[in-house]
Amino acid sequence: HPHGILHDVLVRVAEFVFLADFVILDMEEDKEVEPLLLGKPFLATGRALIDVERG
Repeated sequence: HPHGILHDVLVRVAEFVFLADFVILDMEEDKEVEPLLLGKPFLATGRALIDVERG
């Protein structure tokens, strides 16, 4: 179930910066199902680089 929405988050892709909205879900854990989003395998498919220090 939706728990909240983060509006207007800046997301950089290469030299481009986009505004994105993220839906925060409140879900029961199911150990038989892979993480829905932002798990390491998901990020690796797009060669994601997250620079926490720079934002």
